[in-house]
Order: sequence, then C-alpha cells, then structure tokens
Amino acid sequence: MKMIIIFYITFTCGFLENVISNVNPLPYEAIFNFGDSISDTGNDATYYPPMDGDSPYGSTYFKHPSGRMSNGRLIIDFIAEAYGLPMLPAYLNLTKGQDIRQGVNFAFAGATALNMDYFIQKKLIPPLTNISLSVQLDWFKKLKPSLCKNKQECDNYFRSSLFLVGEIGGNDINALILSYKNIAELREIVPLIIEEIINVTT
Repeated sequence: MKMIIIFYITFTCGFLENVISNVNPLPYEAIFNFGDSISDTGNDATYYPPMDGDSPYGSTYFKHPSGRMSNGRLIIDFIAEAYGLPMLPAYLNLTKGQDIRQGVNFAFAGATALNMDYFIQKKLIPPLTNISLSVQLDWFKKLKPSLCKNKQECDNYFRSSLFLVGEIGGNDINALILSYKNIAELREIVPLIIEEIINVTT
C-alpha cells in the first residue's frame, strides 16, 4: 500500500512538472476523468446530498460547498488549469445544453475498481457505494453520442483528449481490511484490481 501511494505521488509530481513547465508536446482540448474521492468534483455529493445540506468541503477556496472531498482544489483541478481548461463538471451535475466538449468528471467518492458483485460473492463488508469503475465507464458510453457522431469524428476528438483513470483501488482494499482479512488475502485482490483498471482503460 505504501508503494502504491509513493508511486502515485511520484507519478503526479512528474506529470504536473511536465504540464506546468509547458514542455508537453500534446495540448489537450478536453479531459475525461475516472476515479474515487481523490478526484471527485461533485458526483457523490449529488448522488448522496449532505444530510445537513451545508457541507463544509470547499470552504477555503470556493467559499461554498463544491462537491469535493476537500476544502480546496484537487489535483484534477490543477491539471485542467494547467491546460487552460475549465474545472471538470461532475457527470451527475450536468444540465441540458451544458457545454461538455472540454471534458467531464466521472469520479465518485468511495468508488471501487471492482464491481459490487465481487464483494457480495466473497461475503465482504460492502463498499459505501456501488459506483464502481465499470459504472463510470457506462456513464461515459452514455455521454459519448453527445460528444461525437461517427468514428472519424470521435477519433479526431479523442485524439486531443486526456483520459485519466485513477486513483482508484484503495476502497477495494479498505473493504477487505474492514472485513478483517489478512495480508495474504489482501495480496490476492491486487491483481484483480489491476486487471479491472486495465480492462476499463482499454
């Protein structure tokens, strides 16, 4: 787990350094993001509105509830800003006629890489949500006809789009930890998580 966190931080720092230094030869015109709370810009808050209706998240930067699991901005916000793009709207917050050509965020707080069926089958304490990575991919597929109409148009459009898949998988591990599984059992789930991330990315 420690190695995953170190890898993620190293990758993010390298990625941001490349973007911010303007040496990246690929200017992106849109960003599509998939993941969990680390990059959720409002899907969870829309699906499960705060009970008190006045979430403190967002108070330090946005000065109002922003739908993020943070009082400020997220890494995905800085990536969008570095490419001169607006902050990504959450998929569940989209309104009719809204311009989505510069990207959409499908990340959902509490999301898992694996589907809920896995946790039920293994008799594990289930994750807090059933919005897995494959559910987010289904959301993208539903949105796709609004973005491009045919293969050539889609190829051209997505060629200049950045797709981010993850961070995700931590909530899968958490479900096993909460179910009092040992290290050997935790190790067994890692290849399954990786395989699911690869499949969705492909």
